[in-house]
Amino acid sequence: MPDIKVVLNEEIRRLAKKEIKLAVMPLLKTISEQRHAISELKKRIAQLEKAAPAAVVPPKAEADEEAKTKLRLNAAGIIRVRTKLKLTQSDFAKLLNVSTHTVSMWELDKVSPRQNARVAICALRTIGKREIKRRLAEFSEEQNNA
Repeated sequence: MPDIKVVLNEEIRRLAKKEIKLAVMPLLKTISEQRHAISELKKRIAQLEKAAPAAVVPPKAEADEEAKTKLRLNAAGIIRVRTKLKLTQSDFAKLLNVSTHTVSMWELDKVSPRQNARVAICALRTIGKREIKRRLAEFSEEQNNA
């Protein structure tokens, strides 16, 4: 005759497995449905990306274009950017691909920078000093090679 303790343990395990299975099955079904939905969405995204025209500009790029047209820059701001970066007018001009005289005229507020120069100046605000030194070194190498 089997031990009653062993029989009870086996019966408890069997019933526990049955209860766990009943509790987990709906979750497994939901997970399966969600995986299928995700797969369908990924396929749909791939189709839309292929069908999207190349001329569509992402919203971020549109915002960047608006920001470029609204750049405010005055003589004091140009001087502030240049001195913050510890650049001479000559080095500043090299980075912006303009003449030293042009930078001088900007700082004297005789003329204002063109749009492409404004964008370049604003881009210099976000660049670190190490990056600027690297760019100036590249520029010097190009001048020596030419």
